[in-house]
Amino acid sequence: MSACEFHDTEFALHDRRLFEIVEQAYRKLEKVLIFARSVERAEAIDRFLWVLKQEAFIPHKVLAGQEDDCEVPVGIVTAEINPLGASVLIADGHCSLEFAAGFDSIHEFVDRSSPDRQEACRSRFRAYRARKIPVEYSK
Repeated sequence: MSACEFHDTEFALHDRRLFEIVEQAYRKLEKVLIFARSVERAEAIDRFLWVLKQEAFIPHKVLAGQEDDCEVPVGIVTAEINPLGASVLIADGHCSLEFAAGFDSIHEFVDRSSPDRQEACRSRFRAYRARKIPVEYSK
């Protein structure tokens, strides 16, 4: 059964928190899929995973879905695909709940950049609960 955690972090700390989630899963030998909201965001995530913590490099790759032999533990996608067979989803952008529900562990971020985005996050939180997916909130 899936479980979801909403991370409420300051905008300036968002990327660092995303890295921490990836790092924790990587240490547990879990495969991670990061769903990015755009190609540009996927490229930015790729860059900061390379440089954020030099002593803790995590093998990763931006994936388009045509990869036959994807052996990296962390993939970054902009489409609802899971070529890694990952069990952990980090939703940096909003994917469908049907896609998210296919993962054991789901990580979402609270977006307070506008009232509309904050309400969209609240709506997703309620939608997970309506699907009987356990939801946690962390600050």
